Amino acid sequence: MRSGKPTRGGSKRAGNVRSGEPTRGGSKRAGNVRALLVGLVLLSGLLGCASVSRVERGGIEVITITHDNTNVHVVKQGQNAFLFDSGYEKNTAKLEADLRSAGIDPAKLKAVVVSHAHADHAGGARYFKTTFNVPVVLGSGDESMFGKGENEPLCPTGLIGSIRHAEDQAGKYVGSTADVFVTGTLELKELTGIDAKAILVPGHTRGSVVVTVGDLLLVGDLFRGSIGGYGAAMHFFMCDVEENKRNINKVMTEIAPRTSQVFVGHFGPVSAESVRSYFDVK
Repeated sequence: MRSGKPTRGGSKRAGNVRSGEPTRGGSKRAGNVRALLVGLVLLSGLLGCASVSRVERGGIEVITITHDNTNVHVVKQGQNAFLFDSGYEKNTAKLEADLRSAGIDPAKLKAVVVSHAHADHAGGARYFKTTFNVPVVLGSGDESMFGKGENEPLCPTGLIGSIRHAEDQAGKYVGSTADVFVTGTLELKELTGIDAKAILVPGHTRGSVVVTVGDLLLVGDLFRGSIGGYGAAMHFFMCDVEENKRNINKVMTEIAPRTSQVFVGHFGPVSAESVRSYFDVK
């Protein structure tokens, strides 16, 4: 799939579309409509993609499974493994099958760490909890949203977010309860057997969580990967963009300054350098 790289804070409106000036007696509206239709077609194609990829560094393996343009990451070290996010509720059967194909027994997962309680990231957590007795780890600020299974208000940051807004805002799943809450920094070794930390970083949602493990960082929707590339970009939805930039700066300079690679909720993974460059991290 090929697409234009999004601009800061949104998408590349025209992408690779050539519309030119309107013909005599015409209007720019036709060109805008064409660009919008192309964007919709591009989005529908992206959302249909599914893939499995692996990254290994320092004895830590991250297996990324993608359905409907949302990433679920398996963090694995030796015989121990946990999920970071769980995808849409509707995709749990596909996710289970992909886990098994990747050599991961869902019943042996140590935890599901939910980056935040939006439907595309938290929807499958209840399935692993009820089917395989896997404990769910959640940021404390998202307890209410996770219990209701409904997205709190989403704020588009650009064209793609505006196009997607009604559908994504309506995202729902069967609500549930978490077993462990992140209220600050939670050491995950006792629970998962892996020397990792879950850190509360409110912003995208009140209970958004990032995970550090070695020199790898998993961030959910703190930001996203660029479409069709490996750089970082502003997420499609963010209600306080300036706060988000401050959070990214804090994560990259204080929480995880040794980070070399970042695993995001959509697209990616991205290099730490691309994050620092795009968001002007000092």
